[in-house]
Amino acid sequence: MTAPTEIAQEFQLLIGGKPRAGGEFAEVTNPATGEKLADVPLATQADLEEAVAMAHAAAADWARDLEGRQKALMRAAEIVSANADLLATTLSREIGLPIKLAQMEVGGAAAFLGYRAKDKPKVDVIADNDRQRTFVRRTAIGITGAILPWNAPLLVASEKLATAIGAGNTVVIKPSLYAPLTVLTLGALLADVFPQGVLSILPGPDALGQALVAHERVKMISFTGSIAAGQAIMAASAPGLKRLSLELGGNDAAIVLPDADVKSVARKLFMGAFFRSGQICVAIKRLYVHDAIHDALVAELKTLAEANVLGDPFDPATTMGPVSNRPQFDRVKDIVERSVARGAVAVTGGAPLESSGYFYPPTLLTELTDDAPIIVEEQFGPVLPIIRYANVADAIAAANASEYGLGGSVWTSDIDAGIEVASQLESGSAWVNQHGIVLPNVPCGGMKLSGIGRANGQIGLDSYSELQTISVALPKPAK
Repeated sequence: MTAPTEIAQEFQLLIGGKPRAGGEFAEVTNPATGEKLADVPLATQADLEEAVAMAHAAAADWARDLEGRQKALMRAAEIVSANADLLATTLSREIGLPIKLAQMEVGGAAAFLGYRAKDKPKVDVIADNDRQRTFVRRTAIGITGAILPWNAPLLVASEKLATAIGAGNTVVIKPSLYAPLTVLTLGALLADVFPQGVLSILPGPDALGQALVAHERVKMISFTGSIAAGQAIMAASAPGLKRLSLELGGNDAAIVLPDADVKSVARKLFMGAFFRSGQICVAIKRLYVHDAIHDALVAELKTLAEANVLGDPFDPATTMGPVSNRPQFDRVKDIVERSVARGAVAVTGGAPLESSGYFYPPTLLTELTDDAPIIVEEQFGPVLPIIRYANVADAIAAANASEYGLGGSVWTSDIDAGIEVASQLESGSAWVNQHGIVLPNVPCGGMKLSGIGRANGQIGLDSYSELQTISVALPKPAK
């Protein structure tokens, strides 16, 4: 086993590009061992005020400096790539991600930064004739407050940072206290990349996030997390009519049509559900399988589940790490227990491993009722309910019978049929014969309670911009 790179021994806040030691700290736990990993400094209200004041002072010049923003983002992408070992090791330590998957996240973070570095301002020409010239331009909003989840902290931080910077905004980032270390490491690496005031990273309790949302100088909030927190942010943002980008999780359904080839789709379905231990907003969280192939597909998925090796994220033999924190581990246990108590059958898995870490094996549940907790709620962990259906219309109705609407997919040998079914799913993203593919240039986001706004692509950049229409009346030509 190769020894991992050492992570930082001391972590600091980043206030307007200036590292600062903390006064109070919280403990970060290694989910693979259940032991203390590090202390994270907690930002105060005074730190937030200073960060916002610096961001405000920098905002006007930064919004006008397109070349400077592009160069800074490209430099940030290069620094992330050059420090991949440090970032991946820190990420593995704090969220339990197998090191190969952590390296993938670092690569994704660099890709998001590099993608926005190449953005060019878009102008929509509405009219250009001898009577008038009308066009729509993008301008900066101002200060963006970015509030991060714990499941993919580096990737989400990079996406929000890159998009905000690309639009000309300054940024104050609040990481989750369950996963602040990689983001603080990123901040230390990028401290000299952006002008003073442009970037701050402030871990802290919920009260700090609430203060960030309520601050009158913060003009936009970009949040990834729970529905309840998103609703609270939306309510708190109302007095200032802040711009919002809210990605609030999902309960993604995948529908397998009867003509699907079991052998060819089983592995992709398994990865769609259990990649990163199922701790992805767009993971498959409900699987609807036609009666004709249900038993065969369950058998294939069971074989795949039982072939996984749970263990040390740095062991090359490990294929699946732990659940990333204790509260989520307890939630996964609870939702499985409640579902089994109501008649669900665990085909494999169904109980945590005996370990000091938060290891829960990939679990398949069948014989489910429509109101089973694992169907109605978002598990966000290594558990997949498999529901038998006989009529495709019924499967579509069941997939849509959810307050969530983030992603969905259809699996079939008939592409046209797949597109037809996918078009009926009430989800912001719908895939055919794949699931959860998120790219920098492809918009993604949720319908219903899964959020508002879109990330990525030009549409995502517009979410971080003010759109200004300029109309010019042209002089009549001389006779």
